[in-house]
Amino acid sequence: MKRQVKSGSRAVEPVRALPRSVLASGWLRNAPPGVLDAVSNAARRQRFSDGEMIFARGDPPTYFCMVLSGRVRMSRVSTGGRESVYSVIGRGRWFGEISLLDGKPRTHDAFAVGNTELMVLSQRDFHRLLAAHPEGMQLIVQQICARLRVAFDHAQSAAQAPIDARMAARLLELADRTDHVVRISAEDLGDMVNRSRQTVAKYLQAWEDAGLIRREYRQIELLDPAALKRLARR
Repeated sequence: MKRQVKSGSRAVEPVRALPRSVLASGWLRNAPPGVLDAVSNAARRQRFSDGEMIFARGDPPTYFCMVLSGRVRMSRVSTGGRESVYSVIGRGRWFGEISLLDGKPRTHDAFAVGNTELMVLSQRDFHRLLAAHPEGMQLIVQQICARLRVAFDHAQSAAQAPIDARMAARLLELADRTDHVVRISAEDLGDMVNRSRQTVAKYLQAWEDAGLIRREYRQIELLDPAALKRLARR
């Protein structure tokens, strides 16, 4: 069962042991040392087990997060009870900044996929850091613009691209930077490309037979990313 965990109810640990190379991802990719050090001093680590809720749609904006290990599934549940997956967020990516910037409730549910560790920056520390380091706001804006561009690409792809091209593009987007592994189920991938689990599983089986991927439980390893990139460009 998916369980909601309030931010004040779990143990936290400092992140000072993390090197700057780990912190310098997402909106902090091109951040000056002063901003990286300020984040390191203020942020904390939090751990979540597989399927555990990190925050719920409608919750107040209490913190900004980066995935240190594991994955985070962002989704919404319709009035009919169907979950639609918006994104699966992997290692080194930040999430949750929109609500912190506009002060409005969370727009999606966030669940841990596998044992997941996050770096968490509280709302108060987030605004304090941006006040002390105004260049951080420009970095945040750049991250939001990058996500908007991806969203526009997905919208165009959904309207025009074949299903296998959309699947390939999503897998490449979600793939881990080092080992080309995507921790996702066929059902979640189907939700992301608006197709049934059965349809997605059929294409995945064909790709596995062709040596493009290798599947395990809730995991897809990309054996031939170059071939998938050709499919995605169709």
